[in-house]
Amino acid sequence: MTIKTKEITVGLAQLMLDPNNYRLNKGEEAEEYSDDRVIELQKEVQQKLISENISDLETSILKNGFLEVDKIVVKELTNISIENDLKKYVVIEGNRRTAAFKSLINEYYLSEEERFDEEFPESLQDKYQNINVILVEGSDAEIKDYSQRLMGIRHVSGPRQWGGYQSAKLINDMSQQGYKKIGTLLGMRPNEAQRRHEAFLAIQQMKNNPMYKDSANPKLFTLFAEIVGANKFFKDDWLGWNKEKKQFDKQNNLYRIYDAILPKGDGKQEINNPSKLRFFAKCVNTEQIRIQLENGVLLDDIDYDFDSEKRLEKIKAFISFTKKLSKVSAEEHKLFLELQTNIDALPSPEED
Repeated sequence: MTIKTKEITVGLAQLMLDPNNYRLNKGEEAEEYSDDRVIELQKEVQQKLISENISDLETSILKNGFLEVDKIVVKELTNISIENDLKKYVVIEGNRRTAAFKSLINEYYLSEEERFDEEFPESLQDKYQNINVILVEGSDAEIKDYSQRLMGIRHVSGPRQWGGYQSAKLINDMSQQGYKKIGTLLGMRPNEAQRRHEAFLAIQQMKNNPMYKDSANPKLFTLFAEIVGANKFFKDDWLGWNKEKKQFDKQNNLYRIYDAILPKGDGKQEINNPSKLRFFAKCVNTEQIRIQLENGVLLDDIDYDFDSEKRLEKIKAFISFTKKLSKVSAEEHKLFLELQTNIDALPSPEED
């Protein structure tokens, strides 16, 4: 059976929110819910979506009506008992809009006799029983593939983007297709798809560690994306990225990074943004600094003259410049003498 789509009209009560909505994922493992279980979880999912701040959508619906420029996409729940000949459908795309409309109905609906509060727009009173949606039909695998493509277009590279972790989870779910195909489908370069996927797997590795699992938060995704995207020595040699297992093998160094990105007892973090992470990765490339970091010295307490290399390069460049000079003016000679005086006044390395 090939995938088919068609437009149907349903009532709001027939639309079931998706418990596995990527937007709601905070690091939990996805579950395969039975159709009955999807219905049982509706109040819980509704509350989760409300906590994601859908008040802006509620206000928009009240002001502008329930617009159907971007139609809600659904699939039918088939393994349930049907009441009053009304089928039920789980929302593939449009969960926030559906939750916002449901929230308004709960607020303004009075009773079967009184119906709605008089302040509730008549257009919405009619619309909640006549919503045009797109029904997707096909095998489970075909619908899953279609859903992933749709969500990728809408929420990874499209106008209503998810957070980094949610987009990375979608890439993880699609990973068997290969980064080149995923990149084509989601509108990004293959190496960016790979970077997001590896960052997701790095967080999963932290979640699987008994000592750090409670601290493995999707909010750390930006830092993990920087870790897997950092310089080759830092990622491959110092942390030991295993390309086959897709995890870091050098445990002690990995723990050093975990401790750096997690808040201390005072709530402060040694590394709290990608810029500091890039600086940490750069420092690891210098043996003298690397040893200090591995021994637990904090990044801000490193005893090292970070400007020395730049100064050396400038001095070497100036020496090369002077060697090319065949003659100098009186003013230039005067400046060279001044330079000689300054050099003579510099302390020797032993006095430094």
